[in-house]
Amino acid sequence: MTRQRGVNYIAFPILGGAAVLGLYWIWGLLFLWWLVPAVRSGQAHFVFEVARSEDPLLYWAVLLLWGLSGVMMIAASLFPQYAPWLV
Repeated sequence: MTRQRGVNYIAFPILGGAAVLGLYWIWGLLFLWWLVPAVRSGQAHFVFEVARSEDPLLYWAVLLLWGLSGVMMIAASLFPQYAPWLV
């Protein structure tokens, strides 16, 4: 089993538990994690693959959405009094 597959098998139950327990910060970290390979490769996955070279406006809009979602989910966990406005 490759390292990437192993990480996927570990991450899957963690993300499931985070969803059940309402731990938004874990999902926020995942959204921010997705930004790194998307920026490096120039390709993002939305409903289908979006390439920076073919559709730069949609590509950057998807990355902005991921980044804002990640920051908002982490902020909702750090500042629960503002969570209704963040999530």
